[in-house]
Amino acid sequence: MLADEEFWRLVAVLGGQPEAQDDGPYERLTAVLAQESVERIIDFAETLAFKLYQLDRRVLAQATAPGADELSDDDFLYARCAVVVAGPTAFDAVLADPAAFARFTTVEAAHAESILDVPSNAYQKLTGAEWDHVEEYDYETGSNEEWW
Repeated sequence: MLADEEFWRLVAVLGGQPEAQDDGPYERLTAVLAQESVERIIDFAETLAFKLYQLDRRVLAQATAPGADELSDDDFLYARCAVVVAGPTAFDAVLADPAAFARFTTVEAAHAESILDVPSNAYQKLTGAEWDHVEEYDYETGSNEEWW
């Protein structure tokens, strides 16, 4: 895994705007990672998976925006991606206060799921091969048994 400082430095390439509706920031991060080694791309993927795993908590899944419907498993994953895209301050705030998660449950944040494709796209761009890495931490909804 990457050190937190390095991971968040790379995530900052996305501009901290999870509601962005274009792939430009994700393409930029992909290009940055594709300039690194295979090991660094894998380390980024592992750190991303771990951050999403840390956010995989029942209390967050239930912390939707006022008037919003309950989140599907996919919507919950995408909202967690939005937290990561927003950066370390948002990440820490959500872990400290689940109510801070509600703002990431809006439809506008759904595009943040594109961060999930960054490591595989960077790997393919660097090597020309298909990504077949499976991260140590499963970030699918409900995988973090301690918090469910």
